Amino acid sequence: MKIISALALFLTLSINSFAQTPIWKPEQIMSTKELADKINSNAKDKPLIFNMGPMENIKTATAIGRGTSVTGIEKLKSSVAWENKNRTIVVYCGCCSFASCPNIKPAYDALISAGFKNTKVLDLPVGIKPDWVAKGYPMEE
Repeated sequence: MKIISALALFLTLSINSFAQTPIWKPEQIMSTKELADKINSNAKDKPLIFNMGPMENIKTATAIGRGTSVTGIEKLKSSVAWENKNRTIVVYCGCCSFASCPNIKPAYDALISAGFKNTKVLDLPVGIKPDWVAKGYPMEE
């Protein structure tokens, strides 16, 4: 019985510590407010925004499709082929938390591998509806 209890405790602690390990560093993330402000500004250097999932399009975003598909990643790469490597690029999906979304990491990794130095993940801790739409941030019409 002690062995089973010890094993259960070990598994619980292991799962909890794994689940709490952040995937993204703060410098890899762009806040929703920051992106909304950039979209609403008159700045000439607005970031490129790519929707990597099945969710609604943020204003000015390009819908790429799922980041888990080869087609999606190839479309992303061709969309940035002629862009300056220092340009800010923001990727999002919004189907679920950005920390657990399967579509974001492959897109982010593809852009970093292609040499884009200022690639960001949009901070959507729950999903696009509560973290963007509900706040009244700009959406495609």
